[in-house]
Parts: sequence; structure tokens; C-alpha cells
Amino acid sequence: MGFAATTRRRTAMGWLTLVAMGSSVPWLACGRKATPEDCDLIVDRYVEIELRDLKVTDPKIIEQRKSDMRRDLKDDLKTCPGKHITDSMLTCVRQAENNADLDKCTRW
Repeated sequence: MGFAATTRRRTAMGWLTLVAMGSSVPWLACGRKATPEDCDLIVDRYVEIELRDLKVTDPKIIEQRKSDMRRDLKDDLKTCPGKHITDSMLTCVRQAENNADLDKCTRW
């Protein structure tokens, strides 16, 4: 795996780690447990934003990169479901336009 791929994997792992951290904060009683689909959404949005910034618009390339990222994060994605998440966080993730927006979505 090259430097760029390693950096992308670490960044995506960071988003998933923030979801996991939310489950250990007792004052975050609101929300629900993340589903596998919620976890995929976070990874997918990260990939979509990253590729858009690189001016990659080919749907086949985007889907392949999502698949590659899920494969690279396979072990991390196994621990994501069940972690604390809020609907407002997911709405924010869906609406994020750049990595800075995405970062704000996952900060408590």
C-alpha cells in the first residue's frame, strides 16, 4: 500500500474511531447504536469527498474506491456497528461538502 493509500486509510479510520469514542461518553445518552449501513455511509462520504476534491467523477472509479476502502478497513468496520451515533451526526455527514465539514460532524 502506497503513502497516499495509507494516509487515506488512516483518515477514514479516524472517522470510525470518533464514532467508537462516542459510545464511551456517558453524557451522550441521546442517539442510537450505529448500524453497518451507518458505518458504510461515513466511509462512502469520505471517499466521495476525497475523489471530488481530486476531480474524479467516473462512477465506476468512485464505487471501486469505496469497495477498496471497505476492504482496507475491514477489521475497523467490524467494530463500528453498535457504537453510539446520532441522527444529527449522520445528517451532517450526508451534507458535508469537504473534509473540514466532515470533521465537524464527528466532533462532540
